[in-house]
Amino acid sequence: MDALWTAQVHLLTPPNEFGDTRCWVNVVAWGITPANFAENVCTILGRRSWTVLSIVQTRRAASLTIVADEVAQQIEEAEKQPGSCIFGSLHYYPSKGA
Repeated sequence: MDALWTAQVHLLTPPNEFGDTRCWVNVVAWGITPANFAENVCTILGRRSWTVLSIVQTRRAASLTIVADEVAQQIEEAEKQPGSCIFGSLHYYPSKGA
């Protein structure tokens, strides 16, 4: 049975306004297992031409006791849209070559 999962996903994107290409984002998506969740996330984010570098801190959304406001909003939105992949703000970090 599908469940909602959340994780921090590290991405490689087209360059932002500062030329940086690496970022992380909180993602909430549906999946049967953590591996199925990761597969769904990679497929959906790949459609945006984003490359998933890593997925960390994967947790079943129902098991969370403390949730950041942005993630709580993502969970609420995803509950209304079975099969969705809801991602939050992209947090870029310096990755532009010197």
